[in-house]
Amino acid sequence: MAHRPEPTFTRVDLVAYRITSYDVPLWVNPNRRSGRWHLPGKVPTQYLCSDPEAPFAEVLRHEDLRTEEAASHYFSTVWQMRIISEAIVDYRSFALADAAGFEAGALVSDDHERCQAEAAWLMSRGARGVITPCAALPGSLDLTLFGPRVAVPWDAAVELASSVPAQKLTTGHPPSGLTARVRYFGQSYSQLDAYLAEVRGDT
Repeated sequence: MAHRPEPTFTRVDLVAYRITSYDVPLWVNPNRRSGRWHLPGKVPTQYLCSDPEAPFAEVLRHEDLRTEEAASHYFSTVWQMRIISEAIVDYRSFALADAAGFEAGALVSDDHERCQAEAAWLMSRGARGVITPCAALPGSLDLTLFGPRVAVPWDAAVELASSVPAQKLTTGHPPSGLTARVRYFGQSYSQLDAYLAEVRGDT
């Protein structure tokens, strides 16, 4: 990574979604379990999605709930958050990641080690988060925020960078038919396959 160009930052102003079993959607303490962009006990890391179905898809994938019957037993609250942040790295496409010197396939790999190392490198350069393809729901995006965040009322004036306006959107089960669209562990990622074929010049 020493010879890579410095990351390019962008500003985001968007609405994002997540589900949680806690009574708050965000936290200030380090995560207890590892995830794609963090190691346990390190920097608090918040995972959000670009649409309200994607957080359910993440849970279905993580818990390996592959049938409508299994999914129907999961019940949770979807939170809606307004994110305004500087210093976000944009890897929303495989081409953008490749151009920045990061292996495109790592973005959706079942092995998180390369993303964890990338997160540490990006944070050392001042990054506050990263936008990536959603590994669980192709076509959706994930927004991962590095560092502690605190939920504030939806209509509150945001005075601190760590404050995020949030509100409960709905409480219920995963949408019907979602299991058929989830990309589970061990499955291929069609958009990545198409991108790699284009790079290779396959016809």
